[in-house]
Amino acid sequence: MAVTKRIFQMAKEFECDDKEIMEFLARQGIKVSNRLSAVNEEVYNMLKAKFMAPPPPPEPEPEPEPIPEVKEEVAPAKTSVDSTEQPQPGGKKKKKKNKQPQPTEQAPEQTQEGTPKTEATTMKVVSDEKIASMGKQTQTALFEGIMAGNEFINRYTQNFGSIVESNGNKKPKPSLTWNMDTWGILYNMKFEYPDSSPVRYWQAVAKLMTRAFKLLNAFGLQNKEALAQMRDATSPLGVKYQPREIFAPQENQEFERQQTLLFHTFGHGMGLVNDNLYDLKLKAERMKVKCERVNFLEYATNPQAELRNNDRVPFDQLLEAVVFSARGVARRFKFYLGNKERIDGIIKSFFEWLDGYAQLKEQGADAAKLEKYLELEEKFVDIAEFMSFDNLLDYKKLKKGKATPFDVAVELLQAYRDNLDDPDAERNFKYKIRGLLNVIYKPKEYVFLYRFADLEPNVDYRPPEEIAAAEAAKVAEEQKENPAEGGEA
Repeated sequence: MAVTKRIFQMAKEFECDDKEIMEFLARQGIKVSNRLSAVNEEVYNMLKAKFMAPPPPPEPEPEPEPIPEVKEEVAPAKTSVDSTEQPQPGGKKKKKKNKQPQPTEQAPEQTQEGTPKTEATTMKVVSDEKIASMGKQTQTALFEGIMAGNEFINRYTQNFGSIVESNGNKKPKPSLTWNMDTWGILYNMKFEYPDSSPVRYWQAVAKLMTRAFKLLNAFGLQNKEALAQMRDATSPLGVKYQPREIFAPQENQEFERQQTLLFHTFGHGMGLVNDNLYDLKLKAERMKVKCERVNFLEYATNPQAELRNNDRVPFDQLLEAVVFSARGVARRFKFYLGNKERIDGIIKSFFEWLDGYAQLKEQGADAAKLEKYLELEEKFVDIAEFMSFDNLLDYKKLKKGKATPFDVAVELLQAYRDNLDDPDAERNFKYKIRGLLNVIYKPKEYVFLYRFADLEPNVDYRPPEEIAAAEAAKVAEEQKENPAEGGEA
């Protein structure tokens, strides 16, 4: 188990004042609230190296030696009157233990506030003589890491979305964004080994859910009107799917799945995320109550005890799931703001695909045509889902009304659907998609559209008359270059 110590316990162990330890920790960038605060093993070792004196040197009666050393350090900052006053507090503390190293430590501490030289010399003594298990480079890296970590965490404040004054200027505090990392959820939160025990785990879960609630609620208040418009636009997908009698049960199930998928893709999903967070918070509260009434003898002796690991996933996995879900709300909202018309068109087209399939079945279309229609309808859902994964965010600088390659691909797919009876419909669709790939430079998008159209390598999808005209032009060009050969032939 990791060692944890409280401030007052270490003060007794090091024979110093609580405030000295707290001030030293504050200088190192480690925040503690009061003398009951606990620290981990690394910080404890650092404090032990700072405040624990080395063993006394084996010299006989070295009492007169510490006094001149104290005078040399204090003399530049204070008068000779100070040098006569210093042994008095040192003498009072000596009554408990007549150890010689104590006056040498107390003298720099008294002058620490007045002169920075004594602090530097104290740190030098600590790093050279008192830290045996930690090298200088390791200690420096530790201190710099603590300072950098606290500075990074302090960028996140508790009141998301409110306005604060910074250097005389009003600036908004950080809020939920589509690219926020884990630090955005964990700002100023302290989890002490959440996976080490059920109590700590469920306490950490409850704390995490509360923080995520605050983050999402602040985001909702900031974007209240736009989120309401987004909800109204995607509401046709959010209603419960109504099975159609003309469809087979498997077809109804597939259409219901697609409708749910599109709703989760284009809807902001804040209500669903909040529901999941609330359920986890309630579960954490219930489990904490169970922990208070648990039979610890049964817990310690039975490996299958209820509160061991049966109901818990690793805390870091739970944290990543919460962060990913919260980011998804912001990401979908950002996509909606930049693609309102496109999303409205996708939602409208989805129900048009369903109505068109119902009409084909009512008209008694053959099985091959129905199967091809369903194949194209699945491609429509696939490309709509692919478009939502930030693939259109790079096109936000395009002029309004200018179509992207994805928009063109959707139009070509719908034209293919409306001309299923044309024997050249499939070839024309693949030919135009093949030409569309010439304007795409991202490998991921290129590969998707290549597979989207079921293209094959080394296949010419041009119309036969165009291929014949190209061949004739090639022959004519060769004859111009070699007229003698053409005459002999």
